[in-house]
Amino acid sequence: MNKKRHYRRFLLLLAMLSAATFANAQNGTKDYKVSGIVPDGINKIYIYKNNRLSSREMLDSVTVTDGRFTMSGTRPAYDLLSLGTTKGVNNIQFFNDGDPLMMDFVNDSLSASPLNERFRRYSKEETRFTDEFYRLFIASRQAKDEAKKKELEQQIAANQEANSEFARTIIHENRDNVIAAYYLEAVNGYMDYDELASALDSTAYYYNHPLLTEVKARLQMLRSRQIGKPFCNDIVLLSPDGKQHRLSEWCGQGQYVLIDFWASWCRPCRMEMPNVIQNYERFRDKGLEVLAISIDDKKDAWQRGIKSFGTPFIQLSELQGRKSRLCAIYGISTIPANLLIDPQGKIIAADLRGKSLTRKLESVFK
Repeated sequence: MNKKRHYRRFLLLLAMLSAATFANAQNGTKDYKVSGIVPDGINKIYIYKNNRLSSREMLDSVTVTDGRFTMSGTRPAYDLLSLGTTKGVNNIQFFNDGDPLMMDFVNDSLSASPLNERFRRYSKEETRFTDEFYRLFIASRQAKDEAKKKELEQQIAANQEANSEFARTIIHENRDNVIAAYYLEAVNGYMDYDELASALDSTAYYYNHPLLTEVKARLQMLRSRQIGKPFCNDIVLLSPDGKQHRLSEWCGQGQYVLIDFWASWCRPCRMEMPNVIQNYERFRDKGLEVLAISIDDKKDAWQRGIKSFGTPFIQLSELQGRKSRLCAIYGISTIPANLLIDPQGKIIAADLRGKSLTRKLESVFK
């Protein structure tokens, strides 16, 4: 027993030292040197700093000579950088680990450190999800038949779930390097508190990467809707006919209640709503109620959204938009989002989407 205890302590110490090693490295800088070959017609290559997956700033540019380019500089260690051009060459992302990187845009091949070559392989695998997403998205926009449109939106939801599972696998496989930070920032919106807390363990090697700043903030917000906490009943909500309500009219009254946050302007909500409706129709006779809480701030937009979505359950809103006090209390920063409340009025699950919602309700109602 003592040997096992000492071994566990040794593994914990090793993990903490690994995280500390990265934290120290993060305070330093590394030189980068990138070169490459580009197709005809490309005259300039740019290098960017990726602050987040959806935000970047240009750092430098270089003129292409005879189809080749070389550029170098110094940046914080393990910065997420990318190469790109305004002429259509896809951005190639890489971590500044100090090793030279050579990108052949003509043949779509990369020569770099093992870390960045692995990262590139993942990125290429990921394109199969994004390509399929855009194909389905365009088809859904062009569909005239409402049934066909709903079918395509369900396929989009399935595609997104498969993509998030792919990212989860990568995080699990890369807890000893910074690749996990990239995919954790991409997929954390699909994680509940327990899963995110496990992935964002302070002993993980990537814990101090700048990509995770907002992810850590979200984890703090998720603590407010942690499993086992009672629902909040301090907020007055309005029904479409203007009547005032509180959550206690349904929560804690002996039935399971799914509090579903959405908005009329939210495209992902539109894609997820058919799944919520299907689960409601399947489990309502077993004791499930759904409260759809809109994050709209204009009543007419909210009512049009209700009609467009065709939701058969209870509709409520503060009509405060992003200033919603209920969202602040529960740490709702992105939608769609939801909370599953048990018959005693306690939170038993959060952020259930796609098949995860069905699996949870099947478990609840057996």
